Amino acid sequence: MDIIFLFLGLIVTITIGGLFFILGHTPQKQNTSTEKIEGTDFIPTQMYMGDNGLGGLAVNERTHQICLFKSHSSPPELFPIADLIGSYLIKNGEIVSEGKRSFPNQVVTFSQDLHRQKESLIKNLHMDSLQGGNQRIDLLVMVYEPDEPILAINFLDMDTQEGGILFEKSLSTAKHWHDVLDGLILQADQLAQAQSVETSKKEAKEMAKTAP
Repeated sequence: MDIIFLFLGLIVTITIGGLFFILGHTPQKQNTSTEKIEGTDFIPTQMYMGDNGLGGLAVNERTHQICLFKSHSSPPELFPIADLIGSYLIKNGEIVSEGKRSFPNQVVTFSQDLHRQKESLIKNLHMDSLQGGNQRIDLLVMVYEPDEPILAINFLDMDTQEGGILFEKSLSTAKHWHDVLDGLILQADQLAQAQSVETSKKEAKEMAKTAP
């Protein structure tokens, strides 16, 4: 009987240890409120580096700024949320959720012009997952920048089981960041609309002054 209990206890210990190992290797959200990102004056409230180490992002909701890390060799790039135009959560080649700007017109048009580039990037990144076996989760971040407007941030890219602990944890983290960016996109729309109204009021006042 003692041998049976010892055997069961060993199985439980191994199982719990495996769970901690998996969770410990899952991409995690990193929070900070005091440290500046090297080479900038930007202090993030949240930061995440992609699972492949090539892409990452940081945000400061209070200052309405985002910071993108495109590669190890390039410096981080800062953008106001006014330049944030889209966030797309991709799971195995499928757009699970999207957030995109609805104002002003030039930003919306710029976003629409990137449709083919976005679709091509998704197809290339998720080639293995579309063929089966490999599981991949990415977040595509789009900014109002002509040279490199789309950044892919990876949360999972490995041969694992969809619906498993590692998969669900990675998907949850990716959803969190999509929700963060989606909220900032809505704020950017509101700020742009408020600025447009204010500009219209000023123009109306100037026209009234010059009217005979």
